[in-house]
Amino acid sequence: MKYLFFAIFISVFINAQKPENKQINIELKNELAQIDNDDQVYRELLQPNLTPERKQEIMKAKNLTEEDITVGISKIMSKQDEENLAKIEKIITKYGYPGKSLVGEPENKTAWLVIQHSPKINQYMPVIKKAAEEKEIPFRLYAMMLDRQLLQEEKEQIYGTQGTSFKITKNGKTEIVSLIWPIKNFNEVNSLRKEAGFSETIEEYSKNLFGNDFVLKNYTLEEALKLQNKNK
Repeated sequence: MKYLFFAIFISVFINAQKPENKQINIELKNELAQIDNDDQVYRELLQPNLTPERKQEIMKAKNLTEEDITVGISKIMSKQDEENLAKIEKIITKYGYPGKSLVGEPENKTAWLVIQHSPKINQYMPVIKKAAEEKEIPFRLYAMMLDRQLLQEEKEQIYGTQGTSFKITKNGKTEIVSLIWPIKNFNEVNSLRKEAGFSETIEEYSKNLFGNDFVLKNYTLEEALKLQNKNK
């Protein structure tokens, strides 16, 4: 009995010496929440289901005119993206990736979101990969960024997360062709998506992206690049 008590005492003592889990950085969490809002608010104006009330609310908050929304929104959004990226780069330099253990959820996704909307995916891909491997962000976010990187490099994607649309002229008429960018292992993509943490199949995802009438086609890389070049 004496030895049992001694063993329990040692166990409690050792556990008491373990460092506490890193506390959430509330100030940083709030800063990231604001960056996230700044990233999304202008994109919200581009949504087809935006209500007139919400549109007016955003316009008032951001001091926007109708002209800003109709002809200047892309420029305004790009400027905001640049400002957001500069903030995120400073945060990463100071803390490393601001993940779940540092800022909690959902703010652990903010840095990923800003980088995903930036031209610096290649530069920060190792940081994002490490964060995913350490479970600081969901692995599916890394999968989405990897697919976007492959799309930008005009290579086949892995998880089927990237779609695109091209304007082409056919028989003298201009039409829009939408497609899921070519997938390396099309027959295995749903298994890969499930492993990565996606809840939708590629078929379900493509319809959510392009509408219920969209018909998924397994384009080859050569076919997609031809369509892309026609659009240039």
